Amino acid sequence: MKFLLSISILFLGSFFNLLFAQTTGKGCNLGNSVATQFLGTATYNGHSDQFVRVYSSSSATIVPIINGNGYAGYRCGYINIYPSGSRYVAATNSNVSYSAANEITATYSSRCATAASLPANYVSNSGGAESNEEVDYRYNDPAYYADADPNYPCASQPNNLPIDDYTSILVVSISITGFLCVRKRAII
Repeated sequence: MKFLLSISILFLGSFFNLLFAQTTGKGCNLGNSVATQFLGTATYNGHSDQFVRVYSSSSATIVPIINGNGYAGYRCGYINIYPSGSRYVAATNSNVSYSAANEITATYSSRCATAASLPANYVSNSGGAESNEEVDYRYNDPAYYADADPNYPCASQPNNLPIDDYTSILVVSISITGFLCVRKRAII
């Protein structure tokens, strides 16, 4: 009984935690976006004593940065960096304030670059790509959902696990199994 209860709590707790989770990690700051998928390290311009951390240049793994400059609120799916401010809401004929956001949480002095792939003998090229800095980032922070840009409202981020479609079936089947196990022990 305790085992089934523990499994049920673990399952339900992890399911709800994923629904409200923000995305965090380390990436390569490209100025107006952050490359998020780490591929490995490479030598810097052929110098065996210097290294650069290489991130994927695939557009699927690059997250755009939204900066202030009159921005009207938080935007999910982007790394937000802007000061607090207010936006005009025509429906209520009023200004609504929003909090500042800075989802670049740390900056490191290590070099980073982007590449489509990282073969075993990869050597980074010279130029501006290696002058990028690694950063810690976060985005899709539920704490900012109330301040969402009205043109891009935030909703709970989709959970891409296939188990989502079958949650009710799993909960019912675990409940029935637990009931039968408890009933069987009560009879013995």
